[in-house]
Amino acid sequence: MSETNTQTPPYDRAAIFEPNGPFNPSFMREAIHAMLRTLPLEQPEPESWSDRRMHAALLALSALHPRDEIEVLLGVQAMSAHHAAMACWYLGMNIAKPNATSTRHITAACSAARAFDTMLRALERRQAKPLSVPIGRPAPQTWEDAPNAATVIRALEKRCYEGYVSPEDAIDTDPVVAWTPELFALVEALRERERIEEENKGLDIANTEGILPGGGMILMDDPTPQQAAYMDRRLGLMYKREIEENRRNGITKMPKIRGIRPGDLIP
Repeated sequence: MSETNTQTPPYDRAAIFEPNGPFNPSFMREAIHAMLRTLPLEQPEPESWSDRRMHAALLALSALHPRDEIEVLLGVQAMSAHHAAMACWYLGMNIAKPNATSTRHITAACSAARAFDTMLRALERRQAKPLSVPIGRPAPQTWEDAPNAATVIRALEKRCYEGYVSPEDAIDTDPVVAWTPELFALVEALRERERIEEENKGLDIANTEGILPGGGMILMDDPTPQQAAYMDRRLGLMYKREIEENRRNGITKMPKIRGIRPGDLIP
């Protein structure tokens, strides 16, 4: 007597990307679009490279075997964390001489890798619970006839752009601004004036003597109340700029408060 095969037949895990797949095609278009936007694509690079990278991301998402829309979202978040980790690893490790900036990128890569692991664990906990498989599971895929990466990406690109109106075809009622060097200079001058006004907000500049052309002041033995308030503001701005510069260089320690004496320049 022959034994009855009770094993579940294999299924096409890439069927989640098909127009007639197990999920709503509009939902899958948005999920694919969101995931591919997180890819650290290099520009410029051969189109075949970017196609290969996007196709690999789709294969990895299908390898998570999402059974419903929630598991698709968990998979997309896991892949996004993986892409963030890979981008930070590249920025932190592929330089000749590591510095404070590269150290921050390595730390961010480790955090993104932990986020990837967390998302995988969340997906595994959810998939540990039974979920009914819908009737009509697509047939197994014939790998010999599988389309190449460029074919898959071009088809998905066409579907994701459904309803998209290019800027060339859109009706633009706003006038086009021609950014000439003179206009750039005017904008920079306005920004500089706004910055100076914000820095001096609340100060009596008109009655403050001794302000240098660059905005600094020489500390006096007996400053007026207006000069004292101005120098206090300048000192605060000086330490603020120093803190911002330190943070850009990876230094988190607060700067040391330095004493000042008459005759010192407060920038």
